[in-house]
Amino acid sequence: MADLDSMNTISERARENVDGEDHWAPLVNAMSNPWSPANADGKVILGIAENNLMHTELQDHIKDHFEVDPAFHFTYGHGPQGSPRLRKAISGFFNSRFMPLQPTSAGEFIITAGVTAMIDHVTWSICNEGEGLLLPQPLYTGFTNDIPTRSRGKLVPVSFAREDDSIVLDDVFDATANTRCLERAYQESQRRAVRIKGVMITNPHNPLGKCYSEQAILAIMQFCAKHNLHYLSDEIYATSVFKNDSYPDATPFKSVLSIAIEGVIDPNLVHVLYGAAKDFCANGLRLVQDMWARLLEDTPFLDRFIAENQKRLAKHYAILTSFLNDNGILYFRGGNAAVFLWVDLRAWLLADFNVGAAALRATAANAAEYEAKEVQLSERWLSKGVMIAKGSRSMSEELGWFRIVFTVEEKALQTGLERFLSVLREWEVEEQHSVE
Repeated sequence: MADLDSMNTISERARENVDGEDHWAPLVNAMSNPWSPANADGKVILGIAENNLMHTELQDHIKDHFEVDPAFHFTYGHGPQGSPRLRKAISGFFNSRFMPLQPTSAGEFIITAGVTAMIDHVTWSICNEGEGLLLPQPLYTGFTNDIPTRSRGKLVPVSFAREDDSIVLDDVFDATANTRCLERAYQESQRRAVRIKGVMITNPHNPLGKCYSEQAILAIMQFCAKHNLHYLSDEIYATSVFKNDSYPDATPFKSVLSIAIEGVIDPNLVHVLYGAAKDFCANGLRLVQDMWARLLEDTPFLDRFIAENQKRLAKHYAILTSFLNDNGILYFRGGNAAVFLWVDLRAWLLADFNVGAAALRATAANAAEYEAKEVQLSERWLSKGVMIAKGSRSMSEELGWFRIVFTVEEKALQTGLERFLSVLREWEVEEQHSVE
């Protein structure tokens, strides 16, 4: 920890960041002792959106196909916007997988060190300090760190509460609800003198694991056009869309690039963010761009990789949902994308059901009491060797929701779920005794 004298030598921005919560500390702590077949006492990480299901295939491809070329890899030859090879490969990938109405070209892509860096760059490019981006709730927890930390943009969460103050999560994907709720948040920001510069969505959605319909996307773009705002579409889970046998009519992924926007919004206001972290099971792949380029160029391998990944995603989604169904645990239904499930544990927070679910609204007078219970549950799971992400980190409008990642190896998932359930059962007994 920095001492007072050294703190006085840094900028006010840096001092604020040092004084604030360490976004990565809980993750680093949880991941310091990961579970494996050889380390049965390690922690099972079901709280971080990593996909481990295709690591072996990815490792083998990189080992078999990658060579270091000093003329390119050890020089400035690639330039500051990313390697020409990778930009060309990504363009080809987008043209074949995102179905753009207008084919993309390599010159339209800028490469950064992951989407985290891109969110910061986009915020810095669009927002002056204190200006805001609208983001539907619940939202990807990383936005709370990526938007304000360096660029000093303001994250403005968009509530989807109805007029009767109820929350229906499917409204997040409804065209009419988006128009109503975005406009409400925009006008409230105007009253608070916060200038809004754009709307950012995750499609497929994080943490709800569902895709936006074309109608909803058009409604959001129309709202942006009305107020001359940027439309930012984080599509990092684009190919992590799988067959959900329980919901065969689940909305398929549709990129904003595949939608006719002429006469709807200025194309210069529309931006897509994408990276290798999720679809390619490579959260930490940052070093050599040509690793990803070579993979994208290998079409037969790419087809096999994506198809097998989608198959394994569906299998592990089924394992998790079957477990929850068998144990009477509710969750957000209808999803068919991403690597996690939005799980409803409100009943465990509301041991006294006479209180009513309204007490679990994040804006309720006694919300702190239930937020403390979320923290207690999270800490108990961690002490039992499983990490689960609490929904309040994703700015959930109701307390008691948690995000469970299902893309760890099958034995790890089963072990983690057993530990998860044991804590809930202990909690039930304790809460029952306290009510009596």
